Amino acid sequence: MRAVLLLALGGCWLERVTGEPEPLDPRFYEDVERAQGEPGVGGGSAVPFGDVDGPKVRVSGVVESDSPEPVAIDVRVPDPTKPGGVDGKGKLLLDAPGPFELAVPRNLGALELQAFQDPDDDGPGGMDPFAAERLNVAGEDVSGLVLHLVPGARGSGGPEHHEAPPGAPGGGTPADAPAPPPGPGAGPGSDVPFADYDGRTVKISGVLRWEPGGEAAPEGAGGVVVDLDLFQPDAGAPGGRRMLGKLKVAPGPWSVELPEDFGPVLFEAFIDRAGDGPSPGDPMGAYAGNPLVVGRSDVSGVDIELAVRPDGRMPEGAPQGRPPGRRPGI
Repeated sequence: MRAVLLLALGGCWLERVTGEPEPLDPRFYEDVERAQGEPGVGGGSAVPFGDVDGPKVRVSGVVESDSPEPVAIDVRVPDPTKPGGVDGKGKLLLDAPGPFELAVPRNLGALELQAFQDPDDDGPGGMDPFAAERLNVAGEDVSGLVLHLVPGARGSGGPEHHEAPPGAPGGGTPADAPAPPPGPGAGPGSDVPFADYDGRTVKISGVLRWEPGGEAAPEGAGGVVVDLDLFQPDAGAPGGRRMLGKLKVAPGPWSVELPEDFGPVLFEAFIDRAGDGPSPGDPMGAYAGNPLVVGRSDVSGVDIELAVRPDGRMPEGAPQGRPPGRRPGI
């Protein structure tokens, strides 16, 4: 980082050239201020949405941490067409935990903030203090966000979601509300994602279709178990995605409750013949609309066809314009 030594005298920024202080060219300190950025914002070209014209609203809050280390806040927007399912919009740089403020295009929609400290200077890691927030940006300012950094939180699950009406994030259901039930037939070995989540959820449902045809049926064909895996696209994770959980269900209808406005989710299913994970010879399939962007409406029709693939590999989905079951404009 460039260090600039400035001498303030008589209300002006001065530069010592030949022993006599002379005022700096105003363009110089304008460049310095532009590079340093505003307090709590970070600077230079990293300023999120700095190159976006049009009306904006303010998103503000505070970062809390037990450590005084500097804080970086990655600003991201869900976008299934981008690698990892998100579009990075820049970064806020704070000298220490404390207040932050961000100008965001009005009616942007889904916005994700990921805050972390990097005490080892090795990039964001699984055990670094971390917090994430998802919100919906509409036509008015959003204030009062609290990002509480917790060591190891990056690897403990998906971003924390809060409903964010204008000026008052939070909301959702009471803390003592019961957790949403798992999907139909979720059996032993299931790791139902967000089973302990007590905020607002939407129901994602579909059908797992498997027709063995002439192939040998898996062991115990009368009680076939399908592994339905859920992943969150994450460019910073191995393979570009992070596992959210697993349902073990029978072929047929299934459903799961996910946090409202969660964003992109990948759905993959397989019948694990040998107990070694998806491998050649296993019936497998993926939702054709992967990744599904989870918003505020229930989504049905997330169907998956299971079949033994000639190449032994899990197929990739082809993103659709609008997930089935979602109302237009949501």
